[in-house]
Amino acid sequence: MAESRLSRFGVGPVIAVPTAAYTAIALAAGHWRPNIFLFSALPAARAVGAILVALGGVLWIAGGIAVMLAYNRDELVTSGAFAVVRHPIYAAWISLILPGLALWLASWPMLLAPLIAWALFKRLIHREDEYLEKRFGQAYLNYRYRVNEVIPIPRLARKGR
Repeated sequence: MAESRLSRFGVGPVIAVPTAAYTAIALAAGHWRPNIFLFSALPAARAVGAILVALGGVLWIAGGIAVMLAYNRDELVTSGAFAVVRHPIYAAWISLILPGLALWLASWPMLLAPLIAWALFKRLIHREDEYLEKRFGQAYLNYRYRVNEVIPIPRLARKGR
């Protein structure tokens, strides 16, 4: 993908729009037929959902601020949230906010939202990776080798680079 075609938002809008549309439909289904589309959640499950949403919000904001500052300075950010996952903004939504909302709202259909976001992410993220590799070269390749996309599991067993 050409450098000039990748905005500061990356592929985020292409992931967010269909995921948000599905989320709106899932929430409407729960409101329309709660006896079908909502489940009885234990108070602890709702509390865990609220905590996941709050943690995801913090990660999303921190990642967003860091990436906007780096974009404005034309720098590769690899510290803070980016030291844990390469795509903390997407990670916030896919692994924290959307699953948290499903638990918090006790919505069966909402459990599918993070899977939709994940599938779109996996389908489209190559655009951002190609742009970053072209822009930052070996520094990005080294970073990509060390840090996972959205799951914060350290890559300890790797050798080289």
